[in-house]
This record gives sequence, structure tokens and C-alpha cells, in this order.
Amino acid sequence: MKSHVRSLAALCCITAFTVFSADACELRVTTWGGNYQATYESVAKKFEKEYQCDIQWVVGSSPDHLIKARLGQVDVVTNTLLNSIAGEKEGLWLPLDKAAIPNMANLYDNAIYSPYTVYANVGDYVLAYNKDKISQAPTSWNALWDKQYRDHVVIYGLDNIPTLSLTVMEAEQHGGSIDNINPGLKRMAELLKSGNLIGALDVESQMVSLFQTGDAWLGMMATGRMKELYEKGVTNIAFTRPSEGTFPLITTVNITKYAKDVKMAQAFVNYILSPDVQLAFATRNLYAPTVKNVTIPADFKYANLLVKDDAFKRLYLPDQQKITEHKAQWQQSINEMSTQ
Repeated sequence: MKSHVRSLAALCCITAFTVFSADACELRVTTWGGNYQATYESVAKKFEKEYQCDIQWVVGSSPDHLIKARLGQVDVVTNTLLNSIAGEKEGLWLPLDKAAIPNMANLYDNAIYSPYTVYANVGDYVLAYNKDKISQAPTSWNALWDKQYRDHVVIYGLDNIPTLSLTVMEAEQHGGSIDNINPGLKRMAELLKSGNLIGALDVESQMVSLFQTGDAWLGMMATGRMKELYEKGVTNIAFTRPSEGTFPLITTVNITKYAKDVKMAQAFVNYILSPDVQLAFATRNLYAPTVKNVTIPADFKYANLLVKDDAFKRLYLPDQQKITEHKAQWQQSINEMSTQ
């Protein structure tokens, strides 16, 4: 009899555990790890408590996130814009319902890429300059071609997004377009031949070093690297956001069509776009809010590095897919033109 009671009790426990497990809420969200994941985890605790839903972090590279989305292994995808675009073309995402995600109403207009993709946060590439050598802040990217800066200009390598975006910008300003890129290629070839460049670099730490040593007077730089200079005690390097706009570093968010709980996924996207979460990424990671209803504390010493207001509206984002498709050909053409 006792054995029967124990067996019955054990069965009840197993049944209770099974029911609890079936009802347990778990939301699978991609992240890149490192500082980004650390901030994500810190803000997610409030969401988990409020919604009684555990976040399972799916850590990996941006291409990994897309693969896992294809396999139905994630619910909410934070990724790069290029991978979000690729996912759209494959039909991987659900439309983002503004009624279910009311914080979308606070997004900058240009932070809504499509009905399926919005920006979670944004950094940008600015124009850095040495105040000891350049007394007045340049107002245009065209300053990179100015002969007075010979042997003192640095840009990213020709296959990097900011330099490729600059190529498209120059094409548009000289009678061309992304589909008629030749004027832009000629301009970049002129820059290579001008003698202005001391480097077209792929390693950002080298760019930081060149500004720190005074070899670089003018050039592109991500705001995160500007922060690095300031933290090293460099006081003679300033930056400007040219009138044509700056080139964004974008984190996107999507909900997969395989989401186990669409309402919970929508709630999480809404949470990502809330002022508290946006502020956390701004102050901890220097990723600017994509919603307009965030107040950055007056005592945050890097507030000027965050792109906002009119500068946010002037973010320059040419067709990323076309850039990716043609960048090898463009690079070859620029190199050939620069040797003629």
C-alpha cells in the first residue's frame, strides 16, 4: 500500500512538472555577446519579471542569427541591417504590428526601414579632425580632398561600408547615382591619387593611433572610437557631422515567422523601444536611441557622440544590398582609375 502511494505521489509530481514545463514561457532572442549582451541582460530582467517569461539568449555572429532564423530556432532577431534585408527577401519575418508595439509611434521616420524591420539603436561614422591643425570644423566630407591636408587624411578601406557609402554620396553630388556610380568612383580615385591619404584602413585601432600621434589631421571615425580617444586623454581631436549627413551603424530587430509566442515577441520588441532600454544602450554602449522620447542625462559626458534630432534625420543610408553586390567591382575600378 505504501509503495502504491509513493508511486502515485511520484506520478503526480511528474504530471505537475510536465504541466508546468508546457506552460513555462521562454523567448529566444539573438545577441552578439560581449557588452551588447551584458546590457541586454541587465534590462531584460525587468521584462522577465513583468511578463513571467524567461529570455534565452542565442549568442553568435550576425550570419549565425540569420541561419537560426531560417531553422526556426529564434523568436526575436537583433541583427545588422544587411541580414534583416536578406531575411525579408526570404520571407522570414512577420510584419511589425504598430497596435501591438505602441512604442513604434516614437521612432524617427527613418528608423522604420520597412513593415518588417525597425532600428533598435544606431551609431555613426563622423568626420574627426585635429583642432591644433584645423581651427574651424569642416562642414562637408569634401574636406577630405582639400590639398592643405596632404598626407594627413585617413579613411576606412575601400570595401568598408562607410567608404562605400561615401562613394555613393560622391556619385550623387557629381551627376551620378548608385546605379550610375562612375562619378563616385572617379572621385575616390582622385582621393587616392591626391597624396592626401596616409591610410585606407580596415583596423580601427590603427586609425585611433594615427590621430593620437598627430599623423592624422582629418578622417572618418566611428563614434565609439572617438570615445576611445577621449578615454585615453586626447583633447585635441574633435568631430563634426557634415551637412550631407553621416554614415550609420545600425542594429535592427525582427520577429520571425516561426515565433512560438507572437504576442510575447511583440511585447519584447515594444520593450526594446521603450525609453529605459534605449537609454541603457545609449549610456552603456554609446548606441543612440531610435525613438524621440528619450532624455539623455545632462551629466552624461559622451552625450554629444550620440546622433539625435536633425543629425539622426540626416543619416545617409544608400541601398546596402546594391553596395554589397557591387563593392568588389567598385574597388577594382577605383584601383585601376587611381593608377591611370
